[in-house]
Amino acid sequence: MRQVYLWLMAGLLVAFGIAFILGAPIRDLLNVALSGEATAAQLAQLERAITSSPLLNPVLSIVALIAYFILAFALQPIIMRANVTVGAAFYFLFTALFGYMLGGILLAYQIADITAALIATAGMFGVMSFLGYTTKIDLSRFGSILIMALIGLIIASIVNIFLRSPAITWIISYAGVLIFAGFTAYDTQWIKNNAAEIAATGDQTSAQRIALIGAFHLFLDFVNLFLFLLRIFGSSRE
Repeated sequence: MRQVYLWLMAGLLVAFGIAFILGAPIRDLLNVALSGEATAAQLAQLERAITSSPLLNPVLSIVALIAYFILAFALQPIIMRANVTVGAAFYFLFTALFGYMLGGILLAYQIADITAALIATAGMFGVMSFLGYTTKIDLSRFGSILIMALIGLIIASIVNIFLRSPAITWIISYAGVLIFAGFTAYDTQWIKNNAAEIAATGDQTSAQRIALIGAFHLFLDFVNLFLFLLRIFGSSRE
């Protein structure tokens, strides 16, 4: 599991690093503009920053979104079939694409909300991963339930794009937190069990591949948990 968490931490550093680095120039100027104390020169600088920012480039955003979803489905097969170096490269490409998209999302939230959501995510993720690793309960039976709940969440989110119901948004946000907290425990146990089976064979290449796949699964759990918590913290401030 140590390798899994190291890959996970590296992926999160790439994602959040890119998000904050790309968003920092605009965020600083936005804070000044929203304070009502911006000069004409600062407002002009903000306009130029928005126009030139890769985060707000519609073509880049569409390309990144398409590439992200393609990799989301293709990454695990790539890791299983390619050598570990290639698998790791695609893993970091995936986390970088997410970081690019996250940068645009974070511009809509205050730093206090982002910090609170990140701390809450780290705490909840740590607890659920620990429970998944130590529990004697077989969590595999809950896999189909979590998948069905996730499908329901996606359908509800699509429907709410048209309804724009604050109540449904609230329900979706809290349901998302519960679902991905469950996935965190489920995936941790799955990784533990598979890693133990492979360790018994002494196959180091397969062990490295499972570590990468495990990091990929936990990365998705962490960032989705973060996004739902961010919506909750952001809406509570509003």
